[in-house]
Amino acid sequence: MLTLQAAQEYLQAIGVSLPDSIVTLLVGQVNSVDDCLTAHYPPATADLIRLYLLGLLGTANGDRYVSSQTAPSGASQSFRFKTLGDRWRSLWGLLKQLDTHGCTDDLIPPDPTEGNHAGIWTAKGGCI
Repeated sequence: MLTLQAAQEYLQAIGVSLPDSIVTLLVGQVNSVDDCLTAHYPPATADLIRLYLLGLLGTANGDRYVSSQTAPSGASQSFRFKTLGDRWRSLWGLLKQLDTHGCTDDLIPPDPTEGNHAGIWTAKGGCI
């Protein structure tokens, strides 16, 4: 089972900043696949799968991540925005590499970058 504390530590480590209420709900979703994970994987692998799933769900909820922090009271925090697609695909790859039994398939959010296309139309016109 993934704990709220472990979830917050992991999300902080990968730079995802979400309110505690959202993290609590995400932990509930992650823990909903516990029976499948414990049936198919050793404890360490199951824990990694839980964390990677949490990372995927957290990344899909917010694309901002902490790039640097300072403290002893010159307090500062900097954020970077890596492309959502790059972060999503990276976490998805880690998760799928470990979860070969598909325990998390129903919880994986759709790729947030699919279907988002931009284009430029140019036209040269005149009067008839």
